[in-house]
Parts: sequence; structure tokens; C-alpha cells
Amino acid sequence: METVLNRNGEDLGKLSDNLCRYLSLLASDFDRRLLDKCHQRGHHKIRKSHLSLFSNLGLESVRLTELAYRAGITQQAMGKLVKELERMGYVSRTVDESDGRAKIITLTDLGLKFVDDNIEAIDEIATEYADTMGDEQMDSLSRALKSAVKSLGV
Repeated sequence: METVLNRNGEDLGKLSDNLCRYLSLLASDFDRRLLDKCHQRGHHKIRKSHLSLFSNLGLESVRLTELAYRAGITQQAMGKLVKELERMGYVSRTVDESDGRAKIITLTDLGLKFVDDNIEAIDEIATEYADTMGDEQMDSLSRALKSAVKSLGV
């Protein structure tokens, strides 16, 4: 890893030169690009926090509790995201027939359109990265990250 310097040219050492920081910078760049592309496709009210709901919902209906678990956030926080996206028309909530206390979250037609637009945007970003880094380095990065996630069980 390369040395990172502050404005005065001082080495910041392990605080700034570590895997966590580089993964965070890459994730932030990806999220920024993704949101820009989603906004360009007409999804102007979507925020970064909403992306966790979509990436954990998939195309099937799921209970709110399971969705919160998958996203690694509280049920209350996920409930807030669901309410926002329901008001915006991306998801609907219904009562689970097997347990009247539980809520089932389902994508609406607009939510499905967002998923399609999101997939297109993700492919575009991968192409942008490959154009900048080179196909071989992009493939290597992707394989390494997938392998790490699998090996660590995350």
C-alpha cells in the first residue's frame, strides 16, 4: 500500500494506509456513481441509505425483520426506509397472513423499474472502472473481493 500524506507532507501511517480505508474509498466512489446514474434515470429522490433496502430485498417479497437482518440494521431503521420508499412508490407493505404482526415488503412496478435501471448502472460503472484500471486488474479485483467475502463468511 502506498504512503498517504497530510497537507503538510507528514506520513499518516496505518491510520490512512490500510485495507479498510481503500475499501471504503472504493465503495464511496461506487455509491456516488451509482446514485448519479440513478438520478439521471429519473430516480431523483433515491438516497444512498435506500440502496441497502434494494440490495437486500431482491425480487421476492420478504418480511421486514428479515430485510433488516440482511442489511445489518435495526428493524426500526429498516421500517423508516420502507416507509420512505413506500411513500415514493417503490415498495408496498402488506400484512403477513401467517403472522398478523409481521409486514411483507414487495417491489412495486416503479421498484422493479429501479432495479432494472440499477443493474444497467452497475454494469456501466464496472465498464468505467475497467476502462480506467484495465480489464485484467478489474477482473482480478473482482475475483479477490468475491473470494475474500466467501472465505470470511461475510
